[in-house]
Amino acid sequence: MSMNTLSNAAPPLPRSVLKTVAVLICIAGALAAAIYLKSLDTAVHKTTQPPPPTPGEILAAIPLPAGKSAGENAVVEAVTKAKADISKPHVWVALGDALAQRLRETNNQTLYDFASSAYQQALRLDPNWVDAMNGMAWVEGGCHRFDASMKWANKALALAPESADSHGILGDAALELGDYQAATGHYQKMMDLRPDLSSWSRGAWLLWITGNPVEATSLMEKAIRAGAPFAENTAWCRAKLATMHLHNGASAAAAKTLEPSLRERSRNPHVLLAAARLATATAEFDVAADYYRLMLEAGPNHDALVGLGDLEALKGDSSGAEAYYKQVEELHAAHLKGGVHDHVQMAKFLADHDRNPIAALRLAEQHKLTRNVYEADVLAWVYHKNGDQPRAIDAIKRALSQNTPDAEIRYHAGMIAAKAGDNEAALRHLRAAVAMNPRFHPIQARIAMRIVEELSNGQTSASNP
Repeated sequence: MSMNTLSNAAPPLPRSVLKTVAVLICIAGALAAAIYLKSLDTAVHKTTQPPPPTPGEILAAIPLPAGKSAGENAVVEAVTKAKADISKPHVWVALGDALAQRLRETNNQTLYDFASSAYQQALRLDPNWVDAMNGMAWVEGGCHRFDASMKWANKALALAPESADSHGILGDAALELGDYQAATGHYQKMMDLRPDLSSWSRGAWLLWITGNPVEATSLMEKAIRAGAPFAENTAWCRAKLATMHLHNGASAAAAKTLEPSLRERSRNPHVLLAAARLATATAEFDVAADYYRLMLEAGPNHDALVGLGDLEALKGDSSGAEAYYKQVEELHAAHLKGGVHDHVQMAKFLADHDRNPIAALRLAEQHKLTRNVYEADVLAWVYHKNGDQPRAIDAIKRALSQNTPDAEIRYHAGMIAAKAGDNEAALRHLRAAVAMNPRFHPIQARIAMRIVEELSNGQTSASNP
């Protein structure tokens, strides 16, 4: 090679350029490796994803009820039909619906999983089966996954714009989220499409929450008169109407409303709870305890355990009360493991009974921006118990925003105002609570009366718990 050839060659690259090129090559290599590993991971993930359960596995997992009620018979019949013809979507939807009905009767939260499996099997057979989509929307809403619930219901509406069930489920989600205007629109549409117990009872409860008790009780009575294929659905309406009457302190009207269901020895947990609270309000404490124990025959129940504990506390048996309260906490721990959503009611229990205020705060603040009046009420009460009065005041304003005729909300508002030193507002709210229902709670109502007396006599709110 000649000297001329060497002299025409390109000069060597500077060291800094060489370093930059080396770094770029390393980065490119790392990216290529990452992409390759991700593809491997995706491939492995796809191959290790468990396959969906077979129809036989779904059916084998469902516990067959031993009784002979209409709801129990419906589950047995639906399982039998699904076994006979596993290839038809409608038999799986019928099974999901039967399990959903059974859950309404028993409040057995594990039935959500079985119903979900049935609806998903229907969708594997036909991805556009609207009733299965509505079934999934109902499951997701019951598990407090409202975004998923609305997604399924809207998907069903896109295929069937006149689906009353879709509008009802969307209204349910809006109600739980505190979007009462949206709930009103969906419930009205449902009533227009299918005027029956299901749509009227939904509308009635919304009217109650939004401060229209006269219209609410009238519409719920209409729902009861309409009836339903399953007696337990009518029983639910009777329990809700009795609850409305109890909030108004109308014990006789509540008893009359519940009487047909109790005469038929209903084991509907909503009926039994309303009956227990009615008996407590009328000082029939042994009767109340019997109703709570009937509830527990179907399995552990938060409201029954709290109610029994409060009855023991009323008798002055602190150790007996504590035994029930411990069971409440154990049930909550089991719910956490099982994915059952009971955060709000557990936060209220802890605040009501001055147990672990930090835990109550952690639970309640999962809904810190809520517009739902009942969630806002619990949030306010928990803030109050933790000594955070500014946040308590902000939350109780949201709880009072719909003028819901619930004495306990007024009681909380009064106690919060008293702690803030606003005795005028405290008296106004506490007197309203006692006027609505002087026995709104076996323990809290007595506190309300004591604080009213103290404030009326010009005493300070120092004794405010």
